[in-house]
Amino acid sequence: MLKQLTLALAISSLISLPAFAAPQDKKIAEIVEMLEGNPQVVDALHESLGMYIKQQQQFSQLLESSDKYLNDPSHTYMGAENGDFTLINVTDFSCPYCKKLDAELEKLVENYPNIKVVNLYVPLKEGTDSLNSAAYALNVWKNDREKFEQVNELLIAKPGVHNMTSLMKIAQKTGTTDQLNVSDEVKKQLENNYTMFNALGLRGTPALIYGEQVIPGYVPYDQLEDALKEHL
Repeated sequence: MLKQLTLALAISSLISLPAFAAPQDKKIAEIVEMLEGNPQVVDALHESLGMYIKQQQQFSQLLESSDKYLNDPSHTYMGAENGDFTLINVTDFSCPYCKKLDAELEKLVENYPNIKVVNLYVPLKEGTDSLNSAAYALNVWKNDREKFEQVNELLIAKPGVHNMTSLMKIAQKTGTTDQLNVSDEVKKQLENNYTMFNALGLRGTPALIYGEQVIPGYVPYDQLEDALKEHL
């Protein structure tokens, strides 16, 4: 069972990534050749593929049922408000690779102004019980929108994990100290984000969701652009 689960996870990881290598027909031919040369793995692989297809169906159903929530204006976003194409950026202000990816996404929406990038904050490193960078950012977005861009830039610019001291410094610099008081609405939103993060089977940040595909981890601009062009 463990071997089958490992195979399913491996297949899931491979299929979730955009295909930048050999053409599909060539890959299928190579898979068939490998299976013919290793018939002992056919049964386990068959079951694993069945598991993967079932997981993908559940994943698709979850995304479909969550479409309204993911496009709710309570989430921060960059790019076009009503874009022709939407990317969901699962991110954390205390995650170094999330901050690195943010710069690539900024470049992407600058070059493709018809797309929208929605931020789904999941503050894994700070937690959701008390004040954190995600809660503070959402408060600014909801209550003092014109200052959000500056706050967002400062949150991303700080290396390492945020804490009360770093958030207070940013709030004082931007005149947003009132937004350090976390509302029950924002707390609930972050709880919902974390629930969705787990339900989608994600294991860390950053992660990009587009259509029914997931790109886990940091991705350089060229690969982001290639993935985008396939859907535009």
